[in-house]
Amino acid sequence: SIPILAAAFSANCLAQNTDWSAYLGDNASAQYSPVDQITPENVDRLEVAWTFDASQFPSENQSVLECNPLIIDGILYGTGANKMLFALDASNGELIWRFDPYEVFYDDNAQYVRRSRVNRGVNFWSDEHDSRIFYVSENFLHAIDAKTGKSDESFGVEGYIDLTLGLGRDVSGLIYTSTSPGVVYGDLLILGSAVSESIPAAPGHIRAFDVRTGKQVWRFNTIPHPGEYGYDTWPKEAYKTLGGANAWAGLALDEERGLVYCPTGSATFDFYGGYRHGENLYANSLVCLDAKTGERIWHYQIVRHDLLDLDLPMPPNLFTMRRNGEAIPAVAQMTKSGHIFIFNRVTGEPLFPIEDIATPPSDVPGEQAWPTQPRPTKPDPFVRVHFTEDEITDISPEAHQEILAQYQTLLPHEPFRPGSHLRDTIVLPAMWGGGEWGGAATDPNGVLYFNANEMPGILTLIDTHATSGSAGKTLYQQNCIACHGPDLKGGNAFGQVVPSLIGLSERKSSLEIEAFIKNGSSIMPPFRHLKGSDVYQIMRYLNAPEQTDEQRKVDAAADPSAVRFLHTGNRQWLDSKGYPAIKPPWGTMNALDLSTGEYLWKSAFGEYPELIEQGLPPTGRLSWGGPATTAGGVLFIGANLDGYIRAYDMKTGEEIWRTRPPAAAFATPSVYAVDGRPYIVFACGGGRDTPPGDYYIAYALPMSN
Repeated sequence: SIPILAAAFSANCLAQNTDWSAYLGDNASAQYSPVDQITPENVDRLEVAWTFDASQFPSENQSVLECNPLIIDGILYGTGANKMLFALDASNGELIWRFDPYEVFYDDNAQYVRRSRVNRGVNFWSDEHDSRIFYVSENFLHAIDAKTGKSDESFGVEGYIDLTLGLGRDVSGLIYTSTSPGVVYGDLLILGSAVSESIPAAPGHIRAFDVRTGKQVWRFNTIPHPGEYGYDTWPKEAYKTLGGANAWAGLALDEERGLVYCPTGSATFDFYGGYRHGENLYANSLVCLDAKTGERIWHYQIVRHDLLDLDLPMPPNLFTMRRNGEAIPAVAQMTKSGHIFIFNRVTGEPLFPIEDIATPPSDVPGEQAWPTQPRPTKPDPFVRVHFTEDEITDISPEAHQEILAQYQTLLPHEPFRPGSHLRDTIVLPAMWGGGEWGGAATDPNGVLYFNANEMPGILTLIDTHATSGSAGKTLYQQNCIACHGPDLKGGNAFGQVVPSLIGLSERKSSLEIEAFIKNGSSIMPPFRHLKGSDVYQIMRYLNAPEQTDEQRKVDAAADPSAVRFLHTGNRQWLDSKGYPAIKPPWGTMNALDLSTGEYLWKSAFGEYPELIEQGLPPTGRLSWGGPATTAGGVLFIGANLDGYIRAYDMKTGEEIWRTRPPAAAFATPSVYAVDGRPYIVFACGGGRDTPPGDYYIAYALPMSN
């Protein structure tokens, strides 16, 4: 039952080690393994082969565990929820070494409080003499000896380089790190970045570093400088101050042709662009660069002048398209908006027609929304992109009436409608996708497999010039409101629980609060760009958010940012019982023939047990993390909020196995073999309103007697 191409591809893997040698499996982001011993017929025999509990190295602050580990020559390289790097024996999970930068590098340096910005993976490089793991923590890129777990001191300064240097301007105090690994091309490590989504923010330039010395070899400016292509799509001074347009989700590499593919996010601020008129190249673009020099080969901008946080959320997939007997080197880019763009990866030519559609204007003063957006005519969107009254939830009459009443107060939905400062705006798909960072998997037959979210959101813009308030309130709105909300009550932001700030001064001293704001803590990033007077004003506001206008006049005058319009956070549109406002399905698994643009199957992905008990069919549910496919015809995925790990028949989309680990697996799994025995390993960290954990759990078929 194995496809012919897949069988040929995996014929030699049965009695040897099979690696998972790069982030998401290989440089093509295939998320595919040639391991073929696990099939739909025997998958139900899988058992836990080993468990590694990384919580044996506890720390005060834990991250959401989203690491897709590497397995090379029988050794697993991964990171824990405390962002510690370690090497395990991939056959039994026994620890070989660990590297904790907070012990050996940041020791006694108070500004490097252990924080929970995620780490989704690492890079591996070797030659005939050395082998290194490249690993980013905070704003530092570390080179670690893969054999010993010690810093390789021939790299940079004692084994590390500061990523905030070499960006063409001073970004001191701003958020700058890399949550997804880059790609290794020869002796170059090519790396994207994660930056703030608020103002101020660092630029998201893409860079290459010499793997031996750490020297920066080239830089591609995603916010173009004078004389560079795309400079005229921004205000003239944008390159000096504006940020974002960063390749945070990871990269893909055509090693044979020396081409690297870089999907970028939006320019900051995400929801208002009155100070960044123009299309804003290379934000929201798939950019193809010469991997050796960083020279632009081609690009396609998928969202122009983004006002809805429509980052390209995952690395593209490289594959071979079969068309009229011709083999075409191709690249597919999934989006948050529910579309898939497919190009000839050498020329950038679209392989299915793309049309421009008219999109709504903005009613926000100073804003100039772009009048059109590109949309592929094929494949069809993989999620709903229109929210009409007919799409209102029907899981119960009560839920329907509740959401209908809300719907009638909102702006009618249109694709790509920007936020309004007059009325709340429906966003579909919302900031959670559509597609998301877990990535899509392919197989050698050119089929794309992926999970998708169908969650509407409500976007609320606030005019900071129209609201009375202190300097502290203005600064709170600019820096804190997206997570803690306009009422300081916290809740859920970016899939993580955010604490309430009400009564904070009764629980923490002023020195502790000041340290939290400056240095970050747990899921909170540092705000080192704030001046001491700014921190003081925020603390005054937190202590007395209900000041009268007369009292506020006593405060020091605010130093208003260029961002006049802010938003009140990423709000999922839910009914009063916590279910999405739209009809099910709320999450799906999908298979798409990339050559024809036709879907092969679609299944609900995830469930609410209480709704199943009420007699509803599986509704699907939000997911973060992606699938892995295998030559045996089985797809593996965790990712779902219901906490299950599942296996699907790749031909039919039928769920054929499930198990529930002690913590949900919000990470793409890795598939490998050691001495001929196949394994599937998941990083199981929980979080996102599920029980937390810090485990790596590997599943395998029973050992033969």
